[in-house]
Amino acid sequence: MVSIKDKVQQLMVLFLIAASQIGVGVLGFQSIINKYAGHDAWMSVIVAGVSVSVIIWLMYKMLQHDEKGDIVAIHQFTFGKWLGGLFSIIVTLYFLLMTVVVLRTYIEIIQVWMFPHLKVWAFLLLLLPLVYYTISDQFRTVVGVCFLGVVYPAFLIFVLVFPLQYADITHILPIMDHSFKEIIQSSSLAILDFMGFSTLLVFYPFIREAKQSQKYAQYGNLYSTLLYVTICLIAYVYYNQSELEEVIWATLGLWKIIEMPFMERFEYFGIATLFFSILPNVVLYMWSSVRMLNRTFGFEHKKVAAFLSAVLFIACVIFRGREGVNILNDVTGRIGLIFLFIYIPVLFVIHFIRRKVQKNGSS
Repeated sequence: MVSIKDKVQQLMVLFLIAASQIGVGVLGFQSIINKYAGHDAWMSVIVAGVSVSVIIWLMYKMLQHDEKGDIVAIHQFTFGKWLGGLFSIIVTLYFLLMTVVVLRTYIEIIQVWMFPHLKVWAFLLLLLPLVYYTISDQFRTVVGVCFLGVVYPAFLIFVLVFPLQYADITHILPIMDHSFKEIIQSSSLAILDFMGFSTLLVFYPFIREAKQSQKYAQYGNLYSTLLYVTICLIAYVYYNQSELEEVIWATLGLWKIIEMPFMERFEYFGIATLFFSILPNVVLYMWSSVRMLNRTFGFEHKKVAAFLSAVLFIACVIFRGREGVNILNDVTGRIGLIFLFIYIPVLFVIHFIRRKVQKNGSS
C-alpha cells in the first residue's frame, strides 16, 4: 500500500495526463495525420481524443476495484501470479520502448535543427543523471516535473498567432471532404501523440481518493486534445496540401517565420523550451517501468532505476539516423494501438468476468 504522505492531490492528475500526452509529437504530427484525411485531418485529432477518453474510462473501471490499484494487481487478479507477471513484464518493456521513442526523436530534432554534430551518447550523459534523480526519488518529484512541463511551455501556443497573418482559410475547405473511414485512419496515426496517458495504470495508487479523480484525467485529455486541434488548424491554414506532404516538422516551420527584435531564430528557443515537455514524458515512462518491476519482483527501486537508465542509454545509441528513428516511431505506434485499443478493452472484459465469477462464488 502507498502511504498517504506519498500521495498527491486529485488535481495533479490533470497535469500528469496532459504532460504525458504533450511532447515531441507537437512538432510534426500535422504532416503524419495528413496521409489519409488530407485537409480534414484535424477532425481525426478530435476522434483520437474522444477514443482516449473512452479508454481512460475503462482504465478507471478496472483500477477502482483493487486496493493496490495498478496494472500489476489487475494482471495478477485476472491471470494469476505467473501469467500475470509475464504480462506485466511485457507492459514494462512497452513503457521502456516509449521512453526510447520520445528521447531519441527529440535528440534527432536537435541534431537536424540546431547541432548537426551532436553526439547522442554525449547528450544522454548530460540528461540521464537528471532522469535518474527524478525517478529514483518520491513520486512527488515526477509530479512536479509534469506540472512544470504543462505550465512553463504553455506560452508557445500564443506565438503561433504570428503565422496566422499568412493564413488562407480555403486550405481546409470544403470541410468533410473525406470519408469517415479516412478520418479514422488518420486518427490512428494521431494516437501516437496521446499514448502517455497509459501511465495512469501505474500511478493510480499515488492519487488521494483516486476513484473520484477521473474527471481530472478527462480534463487533462481534453486540454491535450484542444491543444493539438489548435496547432493542427493553424498549420493547415498556413500550409497548403502539397507543402504538408513535403514538410517534416510543420510546427518548427511555423516558428521559423517568427521574428522578434531580441531573437533571430525563434525555433531554437522553441526547441529548447520544449525540453520541459519532453522531460515529463521520459520520467513518467521510466518511473512507470521502474515501479512495475519493483511491484512484480520486489527489486529495490533505486537499483532498478539505475539499471533501466543504462538500458535506455544503450537503446538510444543503437538507433541511428532519420530512417532508424522513423522505423522506431512506426513500430512503437502500432504496438501502442494494439495495447490501448485491443489489449486494454480485452483485459477489461476478462477482468469484469473474473470479478463477477468471484463475487458469485463467494455469495
